[in-house]
Amino acid sequence: MSTYQIRSFQHAGNTYEVRIAPDGHTFRVRAFLNDKPANGYTYSVEVLTQIDAAMSGSIVDPLEELIKAAEHDVKSGVWEKYVAAVKAEQGSGA
Repeated sequence: MSTYQIRSFQHAGNTYEVRIAPDGHTFRVRAFLNDKPANGYTYSVEVLTQIDAAMSGSIVDPLEELIKAAEHDVKSGVWEKYVAAVKAEQGSGA
C-alpha cells in the first residue's frame, strides 16, 4: 500500500492535489486532478539530498521547491503549451 502526503490547491474552479510519495530512496511529487495526473510531469529528489539540505542548514528545501513547481506548472499551463507545440510541429511536417 502506497502512503503519500497531499497538499491541495485551487485553480480555475478545480481542487488539485500535489501528492508527495516517498519510496525509501526518493520523494516523488506529482499534481493530480480527480485522481488522475494533471499533466505529464513528475518531480523527484533523492532522500539523501533532502537530508543533506536540512543538515547543512540550506535555505533551500528541495522537496518544498518541487511542490511549488508542481503547483506552478499546473497554474501556468506549461504542459498544455508543450503539447500544443508538439502538435503544431507534427502538423507542420517538420
